[in-house]
Amino acid sequence: MKMQIKANTTILSLIKADEDKKYICAKVNGELKELSYVFNYDGEYDVELLDLTRVEATKIYSASIRYVVGMAIKMLYPNLEVKLFFNISRSIFCKAISPKNYIITPNFVSKVAAKVQEIIDADIPITPQLVTRENALDIFKNIGFKDKVQIFKFQKDPFVYLYKTNYKDFEYYDFLYSRMVLSTGYLKKFKIKYYAPGFVIQIPRAECKGEIPEFVDETKFAEALKTTSLWQDKNHLDTVININRFIKNYSSLGLISVCEARINNSLARVANIIADALSPIRLICIAGPSSSGKTSFSNRLMYELMSRGMRPIRISMDDYFIPEDILPPGTDFECVDAVDIPLFNDQMDALIRGETVTLPIFDFKSRKRLEGKKVTLMTNQPIIIEGIHALNSVTCSNILSTHKFKIYIAPQPQLNIDDHSPFSMTDMRLLRRMARDARTRNVDPLVSIRNWPGVRNGEFKYIYPTQENADYVFDSFMPYELCAIRNIVLPKLEKIPVDVPERFMAERLINTVKYFLPVDLDDIPCNSLMREFIGGSAFKDAR
Repeated sequence: MKMQIKANTTILSLIKADEDKKYICAKVNGELKELSYVFNYDGEYDVELLDLTRVEATKIYSASIRYVVGMAIKMLYPNLEVKLFFNISRSIFCKAISPKNYIITPNFVSKVAAKVQEIIDADIPITPQLVTRENALDIFKNIGFKDKVQIFKFQKDPFVYLYKTNYKDFEYYDFLYSRMVLSTGYLKKFKIKYYAPGFVIQIPRAECKGEIPEFVDETKFAEALKTTSLWQDKNHLDTVININRFIKNYSSLGLISVCEARINNSLARVANIIADALSPIRLICIAGPSSSGKTSFSNRLMYELMSRGMRPIRISMDDYFIPEDILPPGTDFECVDAVDIPLFNDQMDALIRGETVTLPIFDFKSRKRLEGKKVTLMTNQPIIIEGIHALNSVTCSNILSTHKFKIYIAPQPQLNIDDHSPFSMTDMRLLRRMARDARTRNVDPLVSIRNWPGVRNGEFKYIYPTQENADYVFDSFMPYELCAIRNIVLPKLEKIPVDVPERFMAERLINTVKYFLPVDLDDIPCNSLMREFIGGSAFKDAR
């Protein structure tokens, strides 16, 4: 909204009294600002107030609630160290990390939840404090935030904004790589739930129209996250500091080798399950959100199975898109209705019966379907199907479930910048996508960020609801990948103008990837899943 504003006016003063604490932040001439922002000059400004239906607002809300949870725990248990992770059902998971073997109980969680509510009800200002890097280090040493002391050794800026609260003579500072709400009273929407061995924090989500989504106990996904977390903890690859330390101690090639070995082992495990199945697997369905590594994974799995005497063929569901000239107007290209499911199912049935089928090829430039090669399967020869709808119940519905093996693939980093700042799984995929778009498609990261909300919308509608249909959840994350991506994306992110909406996302990504030490891209194997995103893949059809 365009409005005439006088100098020394704050954004907060523009908000109506009956909408107090509805808005989290604002955009001024396209640039994201906290509500405390002061207009320096008289003039016309374009001001947009952002509530919890906007991603920018929910990101700030997430950082702010983590700030308050950290404060509450420090007030109740001064010597306890906890770590926060992004977890299942779009929640934040909190676990104790020191003292060792500290057990979080339901009573502990009740006390923390009550203290968080008390701090929020008190509506305490969360005030930015510009301090020198040296002062920040001293503050973190005094509080006992050893993790922040370590990461700030990689902080090159001479000054930094910490956020401070003062409640009942308890002074608290934290730094969460994000802007904050003006005061704790803005954080009225939250839920804290005991979830052994820790607890989960639920907050509003933009895709849920600013409401807290229902908690769903996604058991398969949770087990995969637990496996990843245990592996990263065991190998001390769970934080930026530990990853950088590994590079210094063992070299970047050493880090790459360890991470690739884990992927190789996981691929072998999946191939063994398929090869050893009592009932022969005829269809291997692979799905996952954008930039999960589906294409490279499908190729790698094909060769793993070939090494066990199997001869799978690969089919992409993308080739079954309905041609644009017969697609019903207004059809979402991401939805299952954009795929010719009857043709796909008929051809899969025919192949399994031993019939010869002419596969289609979808030309994305003309949006037309072309005729591909003729295929006939040998007895017990499996088909690897890759596509975002591969786990949908309408796919291959006529084929016995015992003849199908369904795999959900996604990067699932249980990685922290510091104990209170987990690295987002979604940001990980966005960084992959930006690197791939920049290196292999000549697409600017600004465009990648701009298109991301549409991609995410499709994932929530069509992919996430099917993930629990999987027989196996495959984690495609490798702790070295941010070290590989950083030098590709950082220079381009820094060039995104400050007055465009995408700058907020760019700044957030810059403030996380800049702490990682770089690795030599030449050390990454040509068949690595990472090659799908940085270029140089041995698989010619990798996208």
